Amino acid sequence: MKGKIMRHVVSLCGGATAALLLTGCNPTAGATEYEVIYPSGYSRDSYAYDEKSPIEGSSCYLQWEEADDYKKTYDYDIHILDENGSVLYEYPDMGSKAMRGSVQEDGNTWVCAEHWTAPHHNGYVEGWLKESELLLIDLSCGEILFQDKAGENEFYLTSNGTRCYFYLPGKEESDKLFGLIKIPAENAVIYYRDISDWTQKHTVYTFDYVSEPDIDTRNGVLTRIKFYISENQLKVAWTSYESVGNGNWEYLEKKAYEISLAENAFQ
Repeated sequence: MKGKIMRHVVSLCGGATAALLLTGCNPTAGATEYEVIYPSGYSRDSYAYDEKSPIEGSSCYLQWEEADDYKKTYDYDIHILDENGSVLYEYPDMGSKAMRGSVQEDGNTWVCAEHWTAPHHNGYVEGWLKESELLLIDLSCGEILFQDKAGENEFYLTSNGTRCYFYLPGKEESDKLFGLIKIPAENAVIYYRDISDWTQKHTVYTFDYVSEPDIDTRNGVLTRIKFYISENQLKVAWTSYESVGNGNWEYLEKKAYEISLAENAFQ
């Protein structure tokens, strides 16, 4: 009997150790995920591995392809395809496996190629965005009208004319010089950059939280921010992946923010 008990204890310890090892092998465990949802119904999240994705508001598609020197650089090319899948334009070394695009009222297209470092995901995990490449392209001829980068954790949401909007997560309070200097916390924000002066950030909305709002996610296993894009408005919804009974699970909305992107709303 004693031997059986000892084997049972060892088995439990082994299971616990395995669980810890699995957790240690997934540094993104517990991190908030993102999802962007467009008016057409197309959405993109950390599990979207499609080789091509639709350009919102058009019949064209974005496609990534390994660059000629991929084995040295790990770079990707951007292909823009027509509705039949034929290549219209190619942009070497500018792409990534996580790309989104949308057509503006003037017919020009904003393309965002995101470079994420999150293991086990194709991006869209908070804290794991290295940088993004933003391009404004004239679809009628393929000319690049504007090109620049967004930095670490600046999550591109949408564009309106010459403005590109980003979500930036907040920062917890920290200190320097062994606690002698306190650096206050920064709340999450939405801001835009304009191609007329890309270096400037113009705050549109400051959230009432640093890392997440005051919501109850005790029954959830995953927290996700859903960004619903529309022409002049943005809805930011915090959700928790929870059991809804009968073996079914859903993302339940816990708190939502509706933010106007109309120019006169924040000037």
